[in-house]
Amino acid sequence: MADDEVPSDEAPRMEREAAAETVGTPVSGAEDPSLEAAKAPAGSEVPEVAEAEVSEAERKKALGNVAFQAKKYAEAAALYGEAIDAAGDDASPVYFSNRAVCRASLSDWAGAREDAAEALRRPGGATKKAFFQKVRADVRLGHMEEAQATLQLADEHGLRADVEKLLGEDGLALAAATAASRKAAAATNGSSEKPAEAAAPADRATLAKEAGTARYKEGAYREALSEYRRALDLLPTGDTDRRAPLLGNVAAACLMLRRISECVSACEEALELDAGNSKIRARLATAQVALGEFSGARATLGDVSGDAALENASRFIDETEQSLAAADQALASGGPAKALGLYADLETKAMFSCPALALRMGRCYLELKNFPRVLNATQQVLRANPRNIDALLLRSEALFKNNSATLDSQTWVEPLEQGQKLLKEALSFDPDHAGAQAFRKRLRLLCTKHGELKEAFTSREFEQARDIIDLMAIECQESPISLASLYCERAKVNVRLKDWRAVLKDVGQATYRNHELVQPYLYRAQALQQLDRHEDAVKELEGLFAWHREQSTYDKLQEAKFLLRKKNRANYYELIGVPSIASQLEIKKGYRERAAEWHPDKKGHLDDVAKKNAEEMFKRIGEAYEVLTDPAKKELYDKGYDLEGIEEQIEIKKRRTEQSGCGGCRPGGCGR
Repeated sequence: MADDEVPSDEAPRMEREAAAETVGTPVSGAEDPSLEAAKAPAGSEVPEVAEAEVSEAERKKALGNVAFQAKKYAEAAALYGEAIDAAGDDASPVYFSNRAVCRASLSDWAGAREDAAEALRRPGGATKKAFFQKVRADVRLGHMEEAQATLQLADEHGLRADVEKLLGEDGLALAAATAASRKAAAATNGSSEKPAEAAAPADRATLAKEAGTARYKEGAYREALSEYRRALDLLPTGDTDRRAPLLGNVAAACLMLRRISECVSACEEALELDAGNSKIRARLATAQVALGEFSGARATLGDVSGDAALENASRFIDETEQSLAAADQALASGGPAKALGLYADLETKAMFSCPALALRMGRCYLELKNFPRVLNATQQVLRANPRNIDALLLRSEALFKNNSATLDSQTWVEPLEQGQKLLKEALSFDPDHAGAQAFRKRLRLLCTKHGELKEAFTSREFEQARDIIDLMAIECQESPISLASLYCERAKVNVRLKDWRAVLKDVGQATYRNHELVQPYLYRAQALQQLDRHEDAVKELEGLFAWHREQSTYDKLQEAKFLLRKKNRANYYELIGVPSIASQLEIKKGYRERAAEWHPDKKGHLDDVAKKNAEEMFKRIGEAYEVLTDPAKKELYDKGYDLEGIEEQIEIKKRRTEQSGCGGCRPGGCGR
């Protein structure tokens, strides 16, 4: 429930009272600037706020408010979580208290307790709502002592009465548990003793530390961190003896949560108070290893002899560095899959906040052609450090190698132009970076040649186009996908030049590098047909249609089958001995001559095999005469149909005529 929202009438009473600390009307995820001015203290400046400047975090919070009003608590909790992620370390305590209310509505008391504690820890987060959610979650989880400690803290902020009013039955349960605890203590110490006075701040710090340690042992590191920081806030500033170990506890919790920068800060602050604390030095060295700073980690440890904690940390550094060297060697030796496994193990166990390791893993993904993972890895690194030149260079390589657009489209140059922008940015940070300079020059050359290739095609200078493609191929040797597109384009050029054997070579190179391209298979089928290899053309298109079931592919397959049947059909004009332009008189004359020559009665002197061949020849001559003297059949034959195809077409035409004559009735009759 948002702090600036009024809950719906159907919401539980306690939720309404806890959430409605301020009243406002959400407008597209942002508050009206005039309302902000109204809420500002007298005499303070109110900056101008434009709608376009509303942060992503505030937009997510506003969407969470809407989801909560609709009683979609899980969705609202997720949106508040996205607001927290978007804001990062600057997340408002309101986001955490809002999510705490959602989690409480879902009976997720551990989550509600964690969020409420985080809200209380942040500046400006000590609100009635946060105190109420924290105490109630403590009671529901059975942490009565912690609930009392939180109530005491609310008392210091003048909010205890309001919180107790909201607690209702939970407040009664807490009071009963407190009374039972005091009664048991009185029975132990003597019933004549008076109730103990309220715990001093230092005692509350001890309780908070103990609660944090309990949560740490349970693996609830966020809750533990919240308790440790609360304990620090309760300690007097000058209590260095207790402050240094507490900072060490904070560092330990941050390390488990992988908040490395916070861990380093806590360790450094602790060492300023207690420079000889070897455990904190070892913890700081571990955090530095997580960042990949091995030399810094060794400098932090210093002389490790005689100290078990420092010696263990030193061994950890050595083992981690050796594992990293082994992974680097695997990558350099052409084993990206093996290297990736080693890097992933290092990321899990030790170097979980190291940008250099993330980029090494990105390099493995690049070699394995998993380009989306490369882009994701570089995006994470650049989000933390936009000036990371290695990340900019690796991202440019991924864009180049993942260019799946066809060469004849304008979109082919878009990834190259994006890469040039990234490399220009990298060179603005380091103008002398040789790798960025060379790669940017190559991408610029490819964009230029792409424009020249387009012009050569337009002017039908196909020989020149082939030369340009050859130059581009030299620059794309490291990119199989781009190289496949280049070979496909060169096959297209050779089709125009009718160099069919060169077409077959080029499409072979294209499909070897990228078997998902469709056009090379079509070019191959076309070349095979031109080389009179019709059966091979049909097989090629059947293989293509098996995985690319498009109408255009099906049409090409049917056309290839037709050409194959045309090639294999009998040549009726040759059988009769006339040219294809012969007249009907010439056809009849030729038939009589050939029929007389092959009539079985004139072959009686031959052996049985020869007689059978003569009979077959006579039969084929008669078949040719029947087709060539029938105008409809002759027309179909001249179009390329064989006898079977001719009969099929005539039957189709007959059925259409019958349907037309019957008023378009369906086959099977009119039903009249």
